Amino acid sequence: MITDDDIKRVRDANDIVELIGERVVLKQRGREFWGNCPFHNEKTPSFKVDPASQFYHCFGCGEGGDVFKYVMKTEGLNFLDAVRSLAQRKSIELKDEQGGGAGSGGKRARLIAVCDETNAFYHQQLMRVKSSETDAARQYLGKRGLGGSVARDWKLGFAPGRGMLVRHLQEKGFTDEELVQANVAFSADNGQLRDRFYNRIMFPIYDLQGRTIAFGGRVIGSGEPKYLNSSDTRLFHKRENMFAIDKAKAPITTAGAALVVEGYTDVIAMHQGGFTNTVATLGTALTPEHLKLLSRFTKKVVLLFDGDEAGMRAADRATDLINIAAASDGWSKLDLFVAVLPNKLDPAEYIEAEGKESMQSTLDSAVSLIRFALDRRLAKWDLDQVEQRNRALNDAVTLLAPLKGTLLASDYVNYLADLFGKNYEEVAMMLERAKPQPVQRAVSSASTSQDTNGAATQATSRPVKQSKAKAMEIELLLLFIEHPEVRERVASAFKRIKWSSAEHESIAKMLLGFNSGDVSSDMLAKLTAQNPDISSILSGARLASYDGVPPNRLAGKLMFDIREDQLKTEISDATIQLRRVRSENVGKTAQTSDQAADKIDDLFRRISELQQELAELRRKYNSDNLFS
Repeated sequence: MITDDDIKRVRDANDIVELIGERVVLKQRGREFWGNCPFHNEKTPSFKVDPASQFYHCFGCGEGGDVFKYVMKTEGLNFLDAVRSLAQRKSIELKDEQGGGAGSGGKRARLIAVCDETNAFYHQQLMRVKSSETDAARQYLGKRGLGGSVARDWKLGFAPGRGMLVRHLQEKGFTDEELVQANVAFSADNGQLRDRFYNRIMFPIYDLQGRTIAFGGRVIGSGEPKYLNSSDTRLFHKRENMFAIDKAKAPITTAGAALVVEGYTDVIAMHQGGFTNTVATLGTALTPEHLKLLSRFTKKVVLLFDGDEAGMRAADRATDLINIAAASDGWSKLDLFVAVLPNKLDPAEYIEAEGKESMQSTLDSAVSLIRFALDRRLAKWDLDQVEQRNRALNDAVTLLAPLKGTLLASDYVNYLADLFGKNYEEVAMMLERAKPQPVQRAVSSASTSQDTNGAATQATSRPVKQSKAKAMEIELLLLFIEHPEVRERVASAFKRIKWSSAEHESIAKMLLGFNSGDVSSDMLAKLTAQNPDISSILSGARLASYDGVPPNRLAGKLMFDIREDQLKTEISDATIQLRRVRSENVGKTAQTSDQAADKIDDLFRRISELQQELAELRRKYNSDNLFS
């Protein structure tokens, strides 16, 4: 057995565009990628890969699914072997649900136990031990507003060093190897095991499930580095984890935005101020992995920088995210904004000096990352001088080069054209000539695919058309999975819908049985674990007419459209039946005619009732906005 948690971790780690792009040449169209299907021969691409839903679907042969289904199909594996193959691809250790002691899952659990015990030790040192060092730590935290209940809520700690942690953990039965692998200790040149952190205030770092996986430590007094983070381990990767993501994931979903600040104390200050959707990176700039993590909970990310010189340098470095987001398809998943605090203040100072309302106002005035980057770059030039104006425009266009061919680029071409008094076509031509660093999205192609026996597949297929009714039902199922805020409302519709297939009804029942607070990846992992073929069913949705509709409005529109379609189908079926009864009873006996008349009356009555229901449904939707 493989746990749902491991299935989710493997699914999240393997981006479907990257995976399929290793074999298929994919070209981006809007938010999606298209190429020739690897499962049948075709000259015109009908194979779609959606980075938002992490599904692929071929409109030629009907094949579809997620990363697991793709590996099962291309490598001839069963589901469990596909999970193991993808785990190995990303160096993920799987925990056997029926093992846990000596296996790799057992090792991971032991390392988490080391981190949990270390967390408890540090916290007890801060909260209970009396010494000049712990007094200094408490004094520092108190001045920053991080003492008392705040320290308890965030389980802040103090690392005394001097081998005290090592001795404590050894007494608890942990081995020297486990301490080193968890990165809470290291082996000195003389072979002696030493505490990794010494005389530092400790900030525990948790994974999404709230398990301790690493630490950050701030030195007390002088010393370098000022902040020291755990090194990467089996549990922890700086490029993938974020401080306070365990606390912030639900508020991020509720608020519809994630706030990213520069450090631990900034995060805590923001949470204390009521901005509980705040996280921070861990000693590294924002990475594609961070963007992917945040995109699981929201589409909007606001980067909040301090107003001092260091904060502005960090803000300028954030322009690198334009390249990162373009390379990782971040623009299709996230809207990136920047806000800068005034008067050289950090979040704690700003909230204390100006209040929560001012902080909210600053966040509300955040500008898009691209607009921020353009304005910062243009500010370096004297636009009153003709020569510098031309160089400034070239500089700005170069910044947009990674976004060439997107709607975003077109919008900012208009912005630059207006700013510099140029016509759109002239600036657009400059952008077309600009040369960004190449982004390797798909490096190889497959003119043929391999079946489960290794033979090349040469079959051709007729396009597979799916009824609009089925597609709308899949849209509604996906809406339930991807948007927790509408689940309660959509759940009531699930119970009333006359599903067009037993498969859709079965998926709906499964979803209703899950925890309503599960994030989308949790639900997809559970569905996949119960039936890997479900991903093939869900991959066939994404009707263009619903693109861009807000989730709450989309819920109502789908419920209305599905019921309207059902009523129209029932009216059509009854009308066809009525015509058939009439034609079959021409010239029949009186007795047969009487029976036919009764049947005709019933059909007339049924058609009338359905038409009245349809009219009432449309009236409520259009006038009362019942479903919005």
